Amino acid sequence: MDKTNIIKIAALIFSGIPLAILLLFAIGETAGGDWSGLGHLIQAIPIALLMWLGWKRPLWGGILLLVLSLIAAYAFTNPVSGRDWLAPLLIIVAPLIVSGILFLSAARLEKRTASML
Repeated sequence: MDKTNIIKIAALIFSGIPLAILLLFAIGETAGGDWSGLGHLIQAIPIALLMWLGWKRPLWGGILLLVLSLIAAYAFTNPVSGRDWLAPLLIIVAPLIVSGILFLSAARLEKRTASML
């Protein structure tokens, strides 16, 4: 296994953290009888699609994950949301930022190894 795939797997692990949490909320709330828990799937689907895109095209996946994390950071830290912004920022946004950076570094490493051949 080459270094590029190892970096991609690490990126998938970091982006899998918020995905797993959102799916846990969706399953738990829906199993408890609250159908509004399916709304968490709306948040989980873009993350899953960007994980797939990051594996296939790490440059675009990394860029879009960073854009998504900036949008999520704004949504969690705007003045309307109040004072409870740190936990969602650490649980959802921070792993997405790390994942985006890892995908970008994997894309750079792929480009570097392709130019050496």
